[in-house]
Amino acid sequence: MKNDLNIGERIEGNSITVSDFHIYSFASLTGDFNPLHVNDEFSKKTEFKGRIAHGLLSLSLALGLISEYFNGYFLYGFDKIRFLNPVKPGTTIHSEISVISKKEKENYDLYYCKLELFDQDKKEILISEIIFGRMKKDE
Repeated sequence: MKNDLNIGERIEGNSITVSDFHIYSFASLTGDFNPLHVNDEFSKKTEFKGRIAHGLLSLSLALGLISEYFNGYFLYGFDKIRFLNPVKPGTTIHSEISVISKKEKENYDLYYCKLELFDQDKKEILISEIIFGRMKKDE
């Protein structure tokens, strides 16, 4: 059954604590072994004072944490992604979605949403416009 999204609706997603396992698994999956993410000695000398998660890992987790609320929808795209603060191992994150607008197309509808990712202290980690689509029901 497809859930209807309503303009102005705000959905709070689940939370997860980012671990070394997440970071090293993401590095292995993507081939991104930037020492900022996987090398303790290198990363301690940076402005971050330690390893941080990949930005795209944070974005992927943000989407995964709200995915159960979007059964029947497809991901159409992202716009204006901004990585505002780093995620270090041990950080607990959760995502929130606000439905901003809807555009009707011939065969599907597009829902423009604001995606936000926060840490356990409510510090904003990332913000993006995310667009979900849903095929129109047969009439």
